[in-house]
Amino acid sequence: MSMDDRFADLLDDLSGFYRSWIVYLGIETGLIAALRDASHGLLVADLAQQAGCAPSSVDVWSRAGYAFGLLELDLSDEPRFRIDTELAAMLTDETRADFLGGQFAFSVGASLEHGGLVDVIRSGRSHPDRSATFHRSVERLNAQDTTLFLEQGVSSVPGLRQRLAAGIQVLDVACGGGGWLMAMAEAYPVIRGTGIEFDPEWLATARARIGGAGLQHRIIIEEGDPGSVPAGGRYGLVYLQDVLHEMPDPAAALAGGWRVVEQGGWLVVLDWCLPSSWEEYRTRQGELLWGYQLDELYQGTSLLTRAGFERLFQAADLPAPERIELDAGATLFVLRREA
Repeated sequence: MSMDDRFADLLDDLSGFYRSWIVYLGIETGLIAALRDASHGLLVADLAQQAGCAPSSVDVWSRAGYAFGLLELDLSDEPRFRIDTELAAMLTDETRADFLGGQFAFSVGASLEHGGLVDVIRSGRSHPDRSATFHRSVERLNAQDTTLFLEQGVSSVPGLRQRLAAGIQVLDVACGGGGWLMAMAEAYPVIRGTGIEFDPEWLATARARIGGAGLQHRIIIEEGDPGSVPAGGRYGLVYLQDVLHEMPDPAAALAGGWRVVEQGGWLVVLDWCLPSSWEEYRTRQGELLWGYQLDELYQGTSLLTRAGFERLFQAADLPAPERIELDAGATLFVLRREA
């Protein structure tokens, strides 16, 4: 690669940094949603009014959005900005498998705490205590994975959709704010769910949401250590989404989850795996995953390779899981207990 090409690549990196912030600000302030709902576009003053933002600031954001290709422009009279409907949907619709708004929210939101990475790299001391803003961004990031599981994961596991439609008990280990359980309850009206969570803020959030949705008769949130699944109860599906690699004792969590899987049921782990080869590093997904790994470094945890997840199953004295690759790049690790 020539020096001119390297210089151009670095400029692309700088542009990507600002583009990420423009997207993030548009999501957080509701500007993108307002443009999404206005098929003919909006004048800056109208956009600012609809989003409840300052017109002078919205003018700068809109012009920057146009400069970076996020927005389109109509100059028939005063500048009128609009956004492509498909692009807006990818950034705002959490029910889409290609939803990326959560990834922008997470990446920019997490980076607000990354001033400490200089010290982490120099000293090796991590920062495991994260802000409430960070936790909210994680939940928005995980919304994409919930959709992936519903749209691709369920159909990838033979027999699972039929068992869910017939009504089984499901267990979400480290359930966070209860998003996966609520989505499952909506998709499969006869299932019943249990979530295990230890964080007081997430416990309160999950219980409030489930109560507000009128699902308290179908979903129970239990306070407990997700790394030590209670032995009581039997479940047709035990699920761990984006959490196993962050647990203090992931092998114990796997073993505990497997203990409560009923005959004919499944233990399913959904996570994103670090590249396994040097060639895979230099793909777009490889770049993103190593970018996310910087955040794991900050908080003292680590993503795993596919082989790393399989070693956890070995450490838990479990059979080797079936590995299913989803279209978006996430991986399912699946164990079924024979009927």
